[in-house]
Amino acid sequence: MGFTEHPLRRWAVDEMRLRRFAPVSSHCDIFQVVRLIDPEERSDEDRWLINKKPDFDDWTLAARHGSGHTHSGIYFLWERHTEASTLTLIFPIDTPEAVRMQYIGWLEQWPGGVVRATHILVIPDASNIDRDLDRIGISTLEMVCCDINAGLRIWSDFSIHSDGYGRLLVTAGNVEEGERGRIIQRVQELGNYRNLALLGFPTVQEYGPQLDRLEQKLSEHAKRVAVASQDDEVLLDELAAISSELEVIRSATGFRLSATAAYAEVAADRLAALNVQPVANYQSLTDFTERRLVPASRTCSVFRQRLSHIAERISGVMHTLDVRIDSRIKAQNLSLMQSMERSTQLQFRLQTLVEGLSVIAAAYYLVGLIAYIAKGAAAYPAGAKYEMFVGLVTLPVVLIIYVFVRHLRHKVLKENGEGNSRIADE
Repeated sequence: MGFTEHPLRRWAVDEMRLRRFAPVSSHCDIFQVVRLIDPEERSDEDRWLINKKPDFDDWTLAARHGSGHTHSGIYFLWERHTEASTLTLIFPIDTPEAVRMQYIGWLEQWPGGVVRATHILVIPDASNIDRDLDRIGISTLEMVCCDINAGLRIWSDFSIHSDGYGRLLVTAGNVEEGERGRIIQRVQELGNYRNLALLGFPTVQEYGPQLDRLEQKLSEHAKRVAVASQDDEVLLDELAAISSELEVIRSATGFRLSATAAYAEVAADRLAALNVQPVANYQSLTDFTERRLVPASRTCSVFRQRLSHIAERISGVMHTLDVRIDSRIKAQNLSLMQSMERSTQLQFRLQTLVEGLSVIAAAYYLVGLIAYIAKGAAAYPAGAKYEMFVGLVTLPVVLIIYVFVRHLRHKVLKENGEGNSRIADE
C-alpha cells in the first residue's frame, strides 16, 4: 500500500458494516433479545460470549459485534450498543428442539436486563395463516397486520407471552434471503428503539411532581424578590438552593431523556423506511407505534424544555438580585469614599493648625537658646560661672543632638530599604 491511512479509516468502514443482518430463509424461526447492560456487567458479558458459547463452525468476533454460523444453518448475531446489546438466533424450521434449547438457553442466561424479546416465525406464504397464528400464539383480539417493504406482511399482538417473548409472524415475500433479512432487521430495530425510547417516560413520571414543586417555589421566590420583602442575601441563598435542586433533577434525567429523543428519532426513521401499507379491518404498524410512542416522546421533550426554561428563569432572578446587591454595594462604597474624603480634609486642617503651633514653639525654643548664649557672653570674663557654662555648652549640645538624630534617621531609612528589598525578593 503506497499511501498513509487515516487512523480512523478502518474504524469508519467497520462501523458502516456493523449492523448487517444474516440472510433469512423463507421458512425459519428467529429469536431476538435486547438487553440493557450496565458498565460493570460488560466484563461478564464478554466472558459469557467467549467462554460459554455453544458450538459454531464459523465464529467472528470484534469489539462491538460478532457472529457465528453452523453447517446446519443456525446463525447467531451479537451487537453492542452504547447501553444495550442485541442478540439474535436464526434457526431453520426443521432444527431439532433439543438443539434449539441449547442455543436459546445460552441466549436467555446472558447478563443484563431484557428490554425486548421477540420470537419471529417466517412463513413462505399466508395460505395457512389461521393455523400459523394459532401455532405461534398470536391473539387476534388486538392484532396488528399490515404490508411492508417488498410485499412482506406481518402479524403481531405486541404482547408478552408466557415464555417472556413477544410474537411476530412474517410472510417471506418474493425477495432474496439477504433482502428479507434487511427488512426484518428494520422491523426489529423499530420495535427495539421504540422500547428503548419509552424508558424515558417513567423517568418523567417520577421526576414530574418534583419539577412541579420546584416551579412553584421559584414563582413564590420571584414574587418575594419583586416586593423586596426580605434581605437580598437571604433571597440569594434560597435561589441557590432552588438551583441546586434543579441540577439534581437534570443530572438524574439528562442521559435518559437525551437517549429517549435519539431512540424516538431512529424509530421514526425505521417506520418511514418500512413503507407501511394498512390492511383492511386491522390496526397498522404505524397506528400502533404512533399511538403511544409519539405522546411519550413529546412528553419527554416537553420535560426537557421545562428544565431549560426553569434554568433560564433562575438565571433571570439571580441577575436581578445581583444587580440590586451590586447597586447597594456601590452606594455603600460611595458613602464610604465621601466619609474618607471628609476625614482627609479634617486631617489636613489639623495638620495646618499643628504646623502653625509648631512654628510658635520653635520660635520660643530658639529665642531661649539665643538667650542662653547671650547670657553666657555677657557673663564673660568675670560673670557668673553657671551662665558662662550654659552659654558655652548650648551650641555643642545642639550640634550633638543634630548629629545623633541624623544618624538615627539614616539608620531607620537603611533598615526600611533592606526590608522592602526582601519583600520584593520574596
